[in-house]
Amino acid sequence: MIEMDIEELRRKYPNLARELEERIMCVEVRGSRTSDEDFQVGMPDAIDYIRRCKSVQEAEEVISFLERSNQISRSKADELREQLYSQGLESFGPHKEFGYYMKKYYAKRASAKPS
Repeated sequence: MIEMDIEELRRKYPNLARELEERIMCVEVRGSRTSDEDFQVGMPDAIDYIRRCKSVQEAEEVISFLERSNQISRSKADELREQLYSQGLESFGPHKEFGYYMKKYYAKRASAKPS
């Protein structure tokens, strides 16, 4: 990461400095999950399923399925869709790869074992 003071930033990148100072391109980030520190072994929720998706289309299918099977309400589905289409798939948190739960489960068990 490059560090520079504000004067150097203004001199080298005047337009960027102006945009940052005037907050021209500010975007509210309402990510649902930023870390898994509070990981609990149990039934995944809608956001956990969405974080397994590789595309917006796949996430839409998950939301529709959860809504059809009454696992989430229509209002929750609408809220998730709004976030998906306005902020993108990444706004739900980092992607969960195959084997994610097994790794977390065994890591939690290993850290809980008495010495």
